Amino acid sequence: MLLALVIAMQVATSGTPEIAHPDQAQLDAMSTECRTPQKWLKHAGGDEIRFKPARNAKYEKVDCLLAQLRKSRFPMNLGFIGNEALPESEKK
Repeated sequence: MLLALVIAMQVATSGTPEIAHPDQAQLDAMSTECRTPQKWLKHAGGDEIRFKPARNAKYEKVDCLLAQLRKSRFPMNLGFIGNEALPESEKK
């Protein structure tokens, strides 16, 4: 009986781990790790992160940043801006 009480108290007092929320310094560290410009990742407040790689960004760089974001386990709304459109000079 005492053992059950001790276990119940440990579970009740252990709490849940705090969820880290993104901030620009952490995003800048990810950019440094992946050797990408810091302007590619912007913290837009709350859990919103804006990811805007250069039009000619190498796949490996984009993949590295996405992997860093996934590993971070930040609660986030991630949006991609740009990149899907061809420049006017390339349209036929």
